[in-house]
Amino acid sequence: MQQNLTKRYYSISEVAGMFNVNISKLRYWQDHFPTINPKRDRAGDRKYTPDDIKEIREIFILIEEEGHTIEGAKNALEKKRARKNANQEVVDTLVGLRDFLKKVRDSLDQGDDSSL
Repeated sequence: MQQNLTKRYYSISEVAGMFNVNISKLRYWQDHFPTINPKRDRAGDRKYTPDDIKEIREIFILIEEEGHTIEGAKNALEKKRARKNANQEVVDTLVGLRDFLKKVRDSLDQGDDSSL
């Protein structure tokens, strides 16, 4: 299931083959998970990006391997995103602190404390 995704877009049959599921299951998941949002070509065929496929991989693991229901998988994905957002706030704070400390260091290196 872990593959190098080298193409820009993949057809629904290619994606179904990656996960060994029916095309109808992918369509069903798309109806229930708004984060799966493949582009459509002029003929109306779905074209999946590597990001779409990563999202499908997460859903596949939750439903097919871990046995979650659709609602259970939605809840698990929501909790994961909430944790990711909380972690991002911490990272942003640390980056700001690092930038401030760099300014302090640079000002001390120059012997000038007026920039604080």
